[in-house]
Amino acid sequence: MIDRRILIGVFVATSVLIGGGIAFAKNAHHFNGHSTLGEKLNQNGKHEVGKAGNATVTAEVNNKKVVNMSAGNLPVRKVKSAKKMASADQGLTRLAANGPDRLAQIEVYYGYCFDTATDEYCYWYPAADVIVTDTWIDYTPI
Repeated sequence: MIDRRILIGVFVATSVLIGGGIAFAKNAHHFNGHSTLGEKLNQNGKHEVGKAGNATVTAEVNNKKVVNMSAGNLPVRKVKSAKKMASADQGLTRLAANGPDRLAQIEVYYGYCFDTATDEYCYWYPAADVIVTDTWIDYTPI
């Protein structure tokens, strides 16, 4: 027979966890969109670039610019960041020098993020690869 104190303890512990609003972070997967598209960036149309969970991720290209991305019926977030989130040369700092060393202008990167139940998949592009509108939001991990 189950002891009443154990049953009450389990109930209280479960209530605290649920009521406390504990959020579990999702696994983040960041991809260099420019590299995944490669030469397809020069071809208009929809191109498969990878997977987000079980969904196939496609990028729509028009006039050498990414105009939209989709992954089945997964919701998409259009985000921006001053931090280079995915790159082949991460960790390198580029300097523009004309006389004394000065840092180059900060670049903004634009990403399309797809949210599955356990993971977040983001494809990042330099500003030159996307059509920039006012609908981009600052990136915050989910």
